Amino acid sequence: MSEAGCQFHGANVSRHTAGAWQVESFGRGVYLFRWNKGFYLSPFVVADDGVTAFDPISADAAVEYRAAIATVTNRAVTRLVYSHDHRDHIVGGTVLGADLEVCAHPTVADRVTRRGHNDIVMPNVSLGDGAVIASGATRIDVHDFGPNHSDSNLLFVLPTDQGRMLVWVDGVEPDVAPYRNLPDTDFAGYLHSLESAMRLQFDFVVGGHTGPGERRWVADYRDYILRLLEATEVAYRSSGEQAPRPGEDGVAMTERVRGDVTATAARAIRGRYGHWAGFEQWAPMTADRILSFIITGN
Repeated sequence: MSEAGCQFHGANVSRHTAGAWQVESFGRGVYLFRWNKGFYLSPFVVADDGVTAFDPISADAAVEYRAAIATVTNRAVTRLVYSHDHRDHIVGGTVLGADLEVCAHPTVADRVTRRGHNDIVMPNVSLGDGAVIASGATRIDVHDFGPNHSDSNLLFVLPTDQGRMLVWVDGVEPDVAPYRNLPDTDFAGYLHSLESAMRLQFDFVVGGHTGPGERRWVADYRDYILRLLEATEVAYRSSGEQAPRPGEDGVAMTERVRGDVTATAARAIRGRYGHWAGFEQWAPMTADRILSFIITGN
């Protein structure tokens, strides 16, 4: 998830780099902040009434984020937007400013409270499907397609000089295979969200780690998941499903079936997707998550 997502055919962006971070301008006040050699990224939008920053990432990253914003504007951060509730994206907001308008999916505040994570600034504005942040040239459209990567993921569309930017943090990461065993993911909801996202009006997509990438990456992710689902189902049925061999206990049977099925499923789609970063390591893990969905329905 490092440098691959920096490439985007047709983009004409200006870049500023200093130390561990980089800022890229897409026009109309829209920028991408990249941190830690591009392993994380967050958009921010500069408008007349201040800066809208997305995910602060961490306390350390937020210090660099604030410095990066200062290289392109002297306006203060007035609004912070959380993409979803996961800690690796939303810690450190206090570094960006005080008395911020903090926008998030309605479930984020409850999750942060239950976890007792006092290093996360509590949201004070709830966002739902169809919400609009700001207006005019800096308009940000909000979409909520239900649970996917988490139960609080929001998608955003921002206007830029390069076209309409879709932001779906951890949902679609261009050039990289879906992450490991899809942690905290509602699998059926994820498929639904991919199908819904394909119907949005956008020109390119960024995640929370890679991008920008061409629009096709949303469809590519959907196709990847569907093909891996089909391959996992075929391999599972062919294995005899959950049938122990003579003398084999349940633990041994489970590990044998899962190991064989996930390896077979990944091998079945390697020819099409094997060039994606992370495929060899993560496709079997994703197949294992899919196998749980096949067995349990969740």
